[in-house]
Amino acid sequence: MATRLVRWYRLEPPSLPVRSWLPHYQRRWLRPDLIAALAVWAVLVPEGMAYASLAGMPPETGLFAALAPLLAYAVLGTCRQLTVGPSSAIAAYSAAAVAPLALGDGSRFIALSALLALLVGALLLSAGLARAGFIADFFARPVLTGFVAGLALVIAVGQLSKLVGVEGGGTGFFGKLAELVRQLDDANLPTLAVGVVALALIFAIRAFAPKVPAMLIAVALGIAAVAAFGLEENGVAIVGTIPDGLPSLTIPSIGLGDVIDLLPDAVALALICFAESVAAARGLAAKHHYEVDADQELIALGVANLGAGLLQGFAVDASLSRSAVADDSGMKSQLSSIVLFGFLIVTMLFLMPLFHDLPEAVLGAIVIAAVAHLIDFGALRRLRRTDSTDFVLAILCFAGVLVFGLLVGLAIAVVLSLLALVYRAYRPSFAVLGRTPGAVDDERLRYRGIEDHPGSETFPGLVILRIDGELFFANARWFRETVRALVREQTPPVRELLVHVGAVPHLDTTAATMLKELIGELRGAGADLAFARATTGLLHDMERNGIVELVGEARFFDTVAAGVDDYLRRVDPRSAMDLG
Repeated sequence: MATRLVRWYRLEPPSLPVRSWLPHYQRRWLRPDLIAALAVWAVLVPEGMAYASLAGMPPETGLFAALAPLLAYAVLGTCRQLTVGPSSAIAAYSAAAVAPLALGDGSRFIALSALLALLVGALLLSAGLARAGFIADFFARPVLTGFVAGLALVIAVGQLSKLVGVEGGGTGFFGKLAELVRQLDDANLPTLAVGVVALALIFAIRAFAPKVPAMLIAVALGIAAVAAFGLEENGVAIVGTIPDGLPSLTIPSIGLGDVIDLLPDAVALALICFAESVAAARGLAAKHHYEVDADQELIALGVANLGAGLLQGFAVDASLSRSAVADDSGMKSQLSSIVLFGFLIVTMLFLMPLFHDLPEAVLGAIVIAAVAHLIDFGALRRLRRTDSTDFVLAILCFAGVLVFGLLVGLAIAVVLSLLALVYRAYRPSFAVLGRTPGAVDDERLRYRGIEDHPGSETFPGLVILRIDGELFFANARWFRETVRALVREQTPPVRELLVHVGAVPHLDTTAATMLKELIGELRGAGADLAFARATTGLLHDMERNGIVELVGEARFFDTVAAGVDDYLRRVDPRSAMDLG
């Protein structure tokens, strides 16, 4: 056991996935990779500036934060269509974490944001080296759906002040909303017009011409409108001078106290970053029929965040919107991200002055448009139809983010994910089975739940019960009460209970004790207990706990059909002959 633990947690040097795809690169991939790089550039430049504003940082830092992640993920990542860089959720969380510590000092805000990215990178890299990619499997998707939807609303409300030309303020969703309503009398109508038109334009282009770079067009028209109509003189706020040139490697000047203060938020951000990014990577990989390595994804995301922090940026993760653009444009490999890196270098060296007259309202519209897709109404509707428990979990997490904020909302997401796991183990599904008319050879179709298939044949005195989960200390009492209720309800009285345990992998001592007591209780009522489809592991557990000896080896059957045949032979030999 100790050896296995050492192997599991051993630190291993990161591999270089680039070695597996670059030597085998095909010339026919070059054109779609170049097109994808250009398409993503058209989205990344306006989005990067907008997300920098969302993170409380100068516009150019959005591009700073994109540089290193493009190369890091191209070399270390395992998803061919994923793009890593600034994202709305991570930027908003970064701002919320840093603002209370920066105390209005702009230089300190930038340093703390970079420090937060470094901490997130160190945590992700350490987790990847320790092969902790399995953590991604513990985030229930419905819970993440609720968390991201709540986060999207918090982000959107925070950007509304830019669209109406007021100062804004407040904390949390309801605090920001209340402050916005209070300031509506001071709204600047030209700013409101610019913001609403930009937002409508983006959504219209997405709806009717999805291949067109809607955000870049909104940026260009916004800049043109400021110059043509003198909107700055009418109170429309603009970005102003954006320094050109490349960022330099910088280690933020901070103290140990800052590290301690930011560490909880860094852990939260690392979890969000990994959960969102791996989910996106797995989705793209499944679409294109290959696999991603969760441990390697942790390493790639860790190095990406370390690079973003050293280049005076902020924390990053996979961008769902830009990855979708890249995939739709035909991206074949991470060479596209390397080309995009070159495009960004050119932009920062020569094109930054073009964005001087960019209205802040347009940046706000870009952020709102970018987060709109994060509220997945379709997924919520599907959850409501298919699984009420998952739907409730999603809504609770959604409400937790709105009411309590991002950090508490994430804690609620994690706790609810674990509670969902415990709840399903505590109350596994079960079914009383009957034989389907016109029985077929496939036992799954031959014996089915009588609630869903009311025409199924049952046998007097015999109850066939299927349990779809593990029996252990938390649900032992539930199983006994379920069996008691079934026995009480049957007419004529139950003579045998045949339990289909094919989905029961393990039996702990509490459940074993319960079964032995239940066997005695059933025998006292004139009924026997038998088992069908027990796995080898379950049989070993039952042998160790004396259940096989108590029940008798003859009462264990390879199939449900064999157990039914045995019962009918003992109770009514003529029925058994008819069955044969």
